[in-house]
Amino acid sequence: MRITDWPSMRLVIPFIGGILISDTVVYTGNQTRLILCILIPVLFLTFIFFAYFNRLSRLYGLSLSLSFFLTGAFAYDLHVSRVTVKWPTEISDYMGFLTDWPYERAASYRLDLTLTGRDYSGVRIFLYVPKDSTVKKLIPGEKVLFRGAISEPDSDSIVGFDYSKFLYRHGVSGTLWVNSSYWKSVPGEKCGGVRTRAAVLRRSMFERYQEWGLEGNHLALVSAVSLGYKRELDERVRELYATSGGSHLLAVSGLHVGIIYSFLYFLFPFFLNRRSLLWLRELIVICIMWGFAFITGMPDSIIRSVIMFSLLSVSKVIGRNSSSVNTLGFAALVMLVANPASLFDIGFRLSFCAVLSILLFEPLISSFIKMRTIVGNQLKDYLSLSIAAQIGTAPMVIYSFTGFPTYFMLTNIISVPIMSLIIVLSISLWSFSWLVPMRNLIVKSLSILSNLQDRILSYIITLPHSRIDVSIDALWKVWALYGVIIFVYCWLKAGKTTFFVKALWIIAIWSTISFITEVM
Repeated sequence: MRITDWPSMRLVIPFIGGILISDTVVYTGNQTRLILCILIPVLFLTFIFFAYFNRLSRLYGLSLSLSFFLTGAFAYDLHVSRVTVKWPTEISDYMGFLTDWPYERAASYRLDLTLTGRDYSGVRIFLYVPKDSTVKKLIPGEKVLFRGAISEPDSDSIVGFDYSKFLYRHGVSGTLWVNSSYWKSVPGEKCGGVRTRAAVLRRSMFERYQEWGLEGNHLALVSAVSLGYKRELDERVRELYATSGGSHLLAVSGLHVGIIYSFLYFLFPFFLNRRSLLWLRELIVICIMWGFAFITGMPDSIIRSVIMFSLLSVSKVIGRNSSSVNTLGFAALVMLVANPASLFDIGFRLSFCAVLSILLFEPLISSFIKMRTIVGNQLKDYLSLSIAAQIGTAPMVIYSFTGFPTYFMLTNIISVPIMSLIIVLSISLWSFSWLVPMRNLIVKSLSILSNLQDRILSYIITLPHSRIDVSIDALWKVWALYGVIIFVYCWLKAGKTTFFVKALWIIAIWSTISFITEVM
């Protein structure tokens, strides 16, 4: 196994490194722009080495990696410069359009606005307004006129968490709270882009679920896994899935895309399987998958999965085998080029770490488990996938959430098949909505499955030690754990003892540093 076997990984890893370095000099930008001056001659040298000096292939690879490193640093610097805004201290009039439905808080509503006008066009802010009947009538895309003094995001009220950097990384440049008399909606033409239209469509589909008879937690669960609409999920349900190790089942991700992808192939008539019509089948699949991504609001996990499945479809049409790891690296590179700040989103990191771990560890784990029956092989697949995913995400989960679900394998073995049925029935519900008896039967089945899922997870969290309270208090320890995981994988894959020794060295260094820290 060599990194050269995955060309896209050779590009995305230095690109990520550039983003991380740029973030260490956050909001200054001067260092990054200075480094950028080196980028043009480096790219020129890369071309020269590639075109004329075949013997200098190693130097070509080094210069290519350096180019992507500097490109990543510059891309993140551009993101920071666009998001960071120096707001005037005096009270001014602003206008913006609502990009999503109002988000209800304890004592107010939060409006996600994108400003319009000459000075701050395209700048995104959070506007907080008191609770009243006017807010509930707002629709994404509607224009809002307000008056006040916008301030930069502040972290003083949140201990141990840099809320301002969190907002900046998510593209929010300012916040403002105003009274009811200082804002109003402006009737007229709606504004907004793809995500705004998706929010309107998603809400209308949610309301259609209500009309068809889904209600309560059943409605919330079906809407979350089929539309990515999770606003109706109460805290009890979220905590239930988190404690049992099933949070990934609520987040629309690669699992859901894979189920829909397989279901679409099952639905296709046999004549589309002919070689001459293969391109038509794959084109239909790609269009439906991107349509699903649009409906769910295009979260990072869905975009990653749809890009990968799109590349898989293209590979089938042109008759070439694609490397899954290489495809994953390409998807990550595309998403980071589009939005470098995605790297700091926990969902983005967990999604890619889980998939990469599955691609690397699942074949190894599966080879250790021997089953001779169909049911046994199916159980083996669930076990190997679950273990592989947890290997890749465990360090990050423990660092971010200070805990680890003990019975994650039991949760996945039981809940993944049920969730697969819920997703398939959700698709079928739209297909047979015109047939009332069939629609009522599907709605009843969804309610039964949702209730069954709730009962199973509620039982799992009552088992002894269902959650281990463990924490990682420093980011370098997360990197150390991933270093151990990488070297252990190389040892299992290549069979060289040196890799295992390197993993032990990392553990020894960690123990030494921890001991010195405690003593001092």
